[in-house]
Amino acid sequence: MAQTQTTHIVQGSSVVLTANSENALSYLWFHNGEPINGFHDQQLTVTDAGTYTVMALGNECNSDLSDPVEVIIDPDSNGGNVNVDMQIRNTPDRPTVLIGGLFTYQLFITNNGTHTAESVTVSATIPQNVSYEGILGNYAGQVFYNPATRELTWLPGDMTAGQSQSLTISVRATSEGHADKLAIVAHSRTDSNSEDNESIASIEVIAMKIPNTFTPNGDGLNDYFRIRGLELFPENRMVIFNRWGNEVYRASPYKGDWNGSNLSEGTYYYVFEVRLPNNHWQTFKGYITLIRNVNK
Repeated sequence: MAQTQTTHIVQGSSVVLTANSENALSYLWFHNGEPINGFHDQQLTVTDAGTYTVMALGNECNSDLSDPVEVIIDPDSNGGNVNVDMQIRNTPDRPTVLIGGLFTYQLFITNNGTHTAESVTVSATIPQNVSYEGILGNYAGQVFYNPATRELTWLPGDMTAGQSQSLTISVRATSEGHADKLAIVAHSRTDSNSEDNESIASIEVIAMKIPNTFTPNGDGLNDYFRIRGLELFPENRMVIFNRWGNEVYRASPYKGDWNGSNLSEGTYYYVFEVRLPNNHWQTFKGYITLIRNVNK
């Protein structure tokens, strides 16, 4: 007589049944005595109550029907609510970028609950001061981008308890300002912790600005030859000349700490070079006027 095994699952969750048979080519599963057509794998993921059996199929003969497994669905202890807790993290790859520079936002989603999140959807709005370039690397599901609304939609599919997925979005900075991107994760059930369903990534887009005057008089204001955006180019070289072409200062890298020490007031000329992300060097040339006596 067949021995019936019983397994209990909570409403909204699943259980995996596994058939073990040597030399089997495929399997035929049954639900309440009816064959499950079109499915012949060794494992079957079950979400519905009922009695399940399986038969191994071989070259010359088939196995006997297995002992039945009865799947019973119990109500959740939380009154039938399924515990799904989707969390999203949304981070840029740097805090600051120059106009014209490429950077990425990474979306990272995790199911922190104990049940499967079904029909997961992630939506993100691309900021006005960046342009959408595309998706980098591999990712689960499908991604759609609407240029008119600047809305990106990611459909990673169902996510089991503890499962994580990531998506890397490539964009290019087009104008100055904060490029704040809001991303939201949702699914077909009620989330048990909605506080982690949204995340904002913030990055500042700046233009490199080299001043043409500074006042190194020790008052703590504009005492150094500061270059906005210098921190984005750790590999750089600075050479400064006087009006006769004599070199008066050199630094590699330049850290924004030249104050014209021991030099008289007047106009000086600089050659500033930076290594770009593509490993090419770009050169900036101009003048800087040193003024010590500032009217207060």
